[in-house]
Amino acid sequence: MSIELPAMVTSDDDDNTAAFYKRTLELEEVGPDTYLSVDLWRPKGNRGVFGGQVIGQALAAAGKTVGGGFRCNSFHCYFLAPGQNTEMIAYEVRRIRQGTSYCSRLVVAKQSGRVIFMAMASFQSPEPSALRHQYAMPNVPPPEALVSPGDHLRGKQEHSSEDVDVDKMDERDVLPVETRHISLPEDQRGLPIKALWLRAKGDMSELGHSHHQSMLAYASDFALLSTSLRPFKMDGPEAEHRLSMLVSLDHTIWFHEPFRADEWLLYVMESPRTASGRGLSIGRIYTRDGVHVASTAQEGVARSVALATDNGDTLEFSKLISRLTDMPAKL
Repeated sequence: MSIELPAMVTSDDDDNTAAFYKRTLELEEVGPDTYLSVDLWRPKGNRGVFGGQVIGQALAAAGKTVGGGFRCNSFHCYFLAPGQNTEMIAYEVRRIRQGTSYCSRLVVAKQSGRVIFMAMASFQSPEPSALRHQYAMPNVPPPEALVSPGDHLRGKQEHSSEDVDVDKMDERDVLPVETRHISLPEDQRGLPIKALWLRAKGDMSELGHSHHQSMLAYASDFALLSTSLRPFKMDGPEAEHRLSMLVSLDHTIWFHEPFRADEWLLYVMESPRTASGRGLSIGRIYTRDGVHVASTAQEGVARSVALATDNGDTLEFSKLISRLTDMPAKL
């Protein structure tokens, strides 16, 4: 079968930024349970295409093979090789199991016949539960009180002599998701925690819940792995490390409750461990009214060149969690 591929979209292709926004997760059906990406984005400086886009497209592909009565409850991904934006990605979905309450799908992503990504998706038919608990949402400033990353960079450009990457500003402006980063309390070396608000641009009210899940899966890759680098001085004259590689090995997202991806969601991230050339980060995602709707975990290669002796810090969990929330777990 002959397939005419659409124009490539790259981070410096200004003519296609509107198309990128509209078609970030769009797929073309090219065979039985086989789908082809329409657009791919390779961020400036990346070894390959944005991993979150591959995650979101793979989940969208799996969802197309599942009946409307099911919702994804977990999605476990492995990045096997960098994806390139010179060729669209083919997603092959295998129907592993179809049950009454749960069903499973395996997604294999390929370029030029080479497997670059694999994921296992679990879908559940919604059911009531008498068992419920969650960690409380941290008390943080609302998104309206914070500036966008693009505006922050523009402010630095206007009011300081520090060099600002203009291409990076433009790149942030065309992303389909907007973010607001939250400044958290830090000790002298920094705690391995982050928090940000995020939401999809535009109105998704007419789209089904599977679209909202795929968009959140896309956005869940933002800033997660780099949380594992927070305790280390990487910049400035007092830098103790020079980062040489930071790439994802795997990524998991669990969906707990329904939500809307085009409404503000709080993403709280922490890293319990960095060692052996790898960093591990986990995250919790909340709606504005405090419902914990999704959780994430990601491990990646984290390599650096040591510029000074550093034995690392051991952080007491009770002190770390106090920075994440000033309220006890609600039961």
